[in-house]
Amino acid sequence: MAEHTNDPHGHQPEENPQVSHERRDVNVFQVTAFGIGLLISCIVVVFAMWAMFDFLYHREDLKNAQNPPAMYGQKSILPPEPRLQGIGSNLKLPPQQPHVELEELRADESAILNNYAWVDPTKGIVRIPIDQAIDIVAAKGLKSNPSPAGTDNDGYRTIPSDASSGRTLEKISQ
Repeated sequence: MAEHTNDPHGHQPEENPQVSHERRDVNVFQVTAFGIGLLISCIVVVFAMWAMFDFLYHREDLKNAQNPPAMYGQKSILPPEPRLQGIGSNLKLPPQQPHVELEELRADESAILNNYAWVDPTKGIVRIPIDQAIDIVAAKGLKSNPSPAGTDNDGYRTIPSDASSGRTLEKISQ
């Protein structure tokens, strides 16, 4: 049966007892049962995954047995070869100080780049500071070979474009 509602404007709805909401469209019991079944399924899957991961963890733990406690007291002084990081120059630094080794590397490189030294005294080859070498090269200039581009195709060169497969000609300005 349809229930009567009060209209805010004071109108009374007409009496129509045969009109009601459709009770066959949605089965509330089935929708609720499906939701509860879905929730229970999710909980079962979560616990099944937890049990599977626990099983796999224990299986790997048995395969990879822990080191005996006696081994923890025997620390090696150096790691096995190949050692990518040394113990410092002149064996004066303990291992595992990468920041000190980096400072030493930078100091060595700076000494090479900024000081004079013999490279090969028998041939008379010396090393000069880089700033001075740059100034000498800038003052003297570098030898250049003239480009043969422009001598072919009457001063045009081929340049690639999207659709030309490299057969487009461009004028070279000299």
